[in-house]
Parts: sequence; C-alpha cells; structure tokens
Amino acid sequence: MAYRFGAAETVFWIENASSRASQEGCVRYFFTIDQVELYFLKVSWQKKDLDESFRRWGGFRVPRGNSDYIVEGIMIARKQLSPVFALCALLVGIVSVTALAVAGERAESSWIDLPDDGSEDAARGELFAKYEIPAFDANAPDVKNETLAIPPQFKFPDDARDDKIEKHPRENSIFGIDISHYTDPKLNLSALKAKRVEFVYIKATQGISSKDKLFHKFWSGVAELPAAVTISRGAYHFLSSAREASGTAQADAFVDYVQLHGGFRPSDLPPVVDLEWDVSKDKPDRWVGHSADEIVQKTLDCLKQIEARTGRRPMLYTAKSWWSSRTVPLSRVNEFEGYPIWIADYNPKRKFSETPAVLPGSITAIWQFTDSAVISEQPKSYDSSIFYGSREDFVKTFGIK
Repeated sequence: MAYRFGAAETVFWIENASSRASQEGCVRYFFTIDQVELYFLKVSWQKKDLDESFRRWGGFRVPRGNSDYIVEGIMIARKQLSPVFALCALLVGIVSVTALAVAGERAESSWIDLPDDGSEDAARGELFAKYEIPAFDANAPDVKNETLAIPPQFKFPDDARDDKIEKHPRENSIFGIDISHYTDPKLNLSALKAKRVEFVYIKATQGISSKDKLFHKFWSGVAELPAAVTISRGAYHFLSSAREASGTAQADAFVDYVQLHGGFRPSDLPPVVDLEWDVSKDKPDRWVGHSADEIVQKTLDCLKQIEARTGRRPMLYTAKSWWSSRTVPLSRVNEFEGYPIWIADYNPKRKFSETPAVLPGSITAIWQFTDSAVISEQPKSYDSSIFYGSREDFVKTFGIK
C-alpha cells in the first residue's frame, strides 16, 4: 500500500527485497537496515512501464503478505526481524519522508490534459438543454424573448449595464464568466473589465489526474493584469465520480495544481467544487449507480480538505435538476449547510423575474444563467453568472482581502 504525503509527488513505502525488481527504474532513494529495505520512490501517476498489478489511481499498490505491517501508511516487511529493526526502519522513513515531502512538489507532467472532444467534460449547454430547460413550470406565463430581464442571447457590456425590463441602468449586479480549455485562448483578459465582466472562474482540475491545459495561461494572465483593468479570479475543480478517486485525494490534487501555478491569493475568490453530471461518451452521468451516501461523503470530504489546506470556505457549484432519486435527493441538501452555492439554471422562463431554481435551505451566492453569453470583440461565447449586491457585498460574501 502506498501513501501520498501532502503536495509531494513522491510515494513512500517500506517494502521487502522480493518486490524490488517490479519497481526497477523508479527508486529515488534506497536504504537497507539488515533485511529491511526502505524505498523512497518518485513516480509519475501516468507511468506506463510499471507492472499493472502495482498501479492504482493516486499511487501504487504493493502486495501484502502475512508479515507486512501498516503504520500510518508506511509498509514494513519484517521477514522475521525483531520489532527493534522494524522501528529503526520506520524512524528513518519518517525523517526522510518529512524532508522529501517538504521539498517535493508534484510536477506538471504528472497530470494529463482533459480532451477537447467532450468525452470527459461535456459542454454544460448540451446537458442543460436535455435536463434543465425542459423542467420549467408548465403553468408559468409565456413570455417573448425580448422581454426577458436576462435575454437568451446575453451580450456584454450592454446587457450587464442595462435592465431590459425596468429600462434603467442595472444596480447591485456584478457579472462574471467561467472559462476552461474549451475557451478560445485568444480571449483578451485585459479587455474584460471594460466589457462589464468583473470576475472570472477558471477550471483547474478534474478527478485526481486530469488538468485543464489553459488554466496556467488564464490564471497567471488575470494575476498579471494592471490595477486599472484587474478583475477577481477564482479556480474550480470538477468532482469525478470515479470510485478510486476519493474526495480528499481530489481536493489535494486540485490544491496541488493551483499551488504549482502560483497558488491562491487573499484577493482571490473562494475555491469551487463542481458537482453535476459526470458525463462520458457512453454514459450521460457516471454518478448514477453510486449511493447518495457515497456521493454526499465524497463531496463533503473534498470541500473539507480544500478548506483545511487553503483556509478558505469553498463554494459548491451545482444545478437543482441534477439532484434526484438517482443521485442525491433534495432532502439531503441540508448536509451542505454553511457552504455557499453557485447555482446553475439556464431555464429561460426563470430569467423573466431573475429567480433561479435554488436548492432548498441553501445560501445562493452566484447564479450561472447561460453558457452562451457574447462579449463584444471577443471570440466565441461564455458561461456567465451574476452576483446580486454591491461591490462591498461581493468582497464581504467571498472573503476577499
């Protein structure tokens, strides 16, 4: 069994000599105490030349025999040694592990790019067109598109500046976008503020081994904006349903990756965990088949670990229509009490009064109302959200320093 320490890429265990050949080429540090061999391995999660029986997501599995002992994730193979020798090996391991964990850092090469074909993270518009928009209230009055408070084709800066219903400049409305590897890399970040885009969320990771290839470009790009055109930035993690990817491990992968690219600043928006349809080419939602208990626990583990490592209370991105008897019933929303919700609702009928379908008993901080907002003089379209309140409210709500 392997155990991963903090942000380090290094995996550590104490193992017997019989398995050394299976790890050939991976040994970084090696010590022998009598018949106890202590291995310090630095390995890539995507390394292909390892024996498959030793691989698992997030680390490596070592065969356990009757004489193997697990002590805080470090394996000791005794081979009939006295406890004194085993303890010596463990102490050496702890000292060396501590030094390496402090100095070590997971490398960029240990992540893989999310594909652009939609096989791992389909566009939300496609999902919502199927699951969210048809779920409108059949008794709601019909309205023409041009009378919607938030029009179907939202355009920055005009629609962010003017209320289409009241025919006056908007007040207490702060708009933002979220971007990812699907975004055109030619997006001009320095022009966003003038277009009434005041914040941006950037996808960082998914699961424990996938990263967004444009995260570094956008994350550092926003950080380097001159004060006159600066906007708030935030990073989000897409929660994977994979059983082998625990919530804690996913949180660590997310924080590790952000730290690899400069980390979180006090001026940043809170981290976000994205809980929604986990699609693949052959499955519309890979959460289906998992118990509600499992989903809730994984999500809470991820949220809590992110908070523990960053000191910031994360936000949960989700859509009300995702919650069901097939995933998590709405009756369990209260288990996420205290976590602000970034609600996604593209339903055009609910844009009439600007009242999204929210989770019962939750605190809605942001409403994502479209995936097709247009920014003048900028390529493609964008997911867009609104925060209701003043700039002072915005800063206070999200703990921005």
